[in-house]
Amino acid sequence: MPILKQQDHYQSEIRKKFTDEELVELLKSGKDKAFDELYFRYRDLLVRFVYLRMKSIAISEEIVQEVFTSIWERRKTIVIQKSFAAYIYTSVRYMTLDYIKSHEVTDQYIQEVLEKNTVLQTSYNAIEDSIYYDELQKAVDEAADLLPKKSKEVFILSRVKQYTNKEIAEELNVSIETVKYHITYSLKFMRTYLGEFN
Repeated sequence: MPILKQQDHYQSEIRKKFTDEELVELLKSGKDKAFDELYFRYRDLLVRFVYLRMKSIAISEEIVQEVFTSIWERRKTIVIQKSFAAYIYTSVRYMTLDYIKSHEVTDQYIQEVLEKNTVLQTSYNAIEDSIYYDELQKAVDEAADLLPKKSKEVFILSRVKQYTNKEIAEELNVSIETVKYHITYSLKFMRTYLGEFN
């Protein structure tokens, strides 16, 4: 996934010359900077859009990043019938609803495990809580071990050691956008791996 860099002359020219739809066609033909420009145009607007529903900057950024990650992965085959703006807002809206329906409980449990919180507030039987916690702790550890090396490093620094994205970027000598990509990838992997705990 390309990394959004400083606004150089080439990027400024892209901004002046091309519509969203033209940028999509450039992206499909292999022009990676077209993706950077689409990301630059919509990222902050979409984060604010999701924040109105989620009331969390971190979750809003994660959802938007996941949508853009999906676009990047499907860049050569993506089909947009109407405008890119309509497409991206619809994608983000559905991703937000999906997050609320499918990930809310799992995210809570993952955070509790990572914070070493042995009291699960949403359960009623203490013995069942303990068994569930032990099984979930083991599953989280197993899932973390299966992550690619760089994603695992970022995940541990972010969710276990509580580093900020900026601190992680400085520690690993990568961009903040790269950090966000690995966090999104790791959480998506975790949710899939821990699906049985929903």
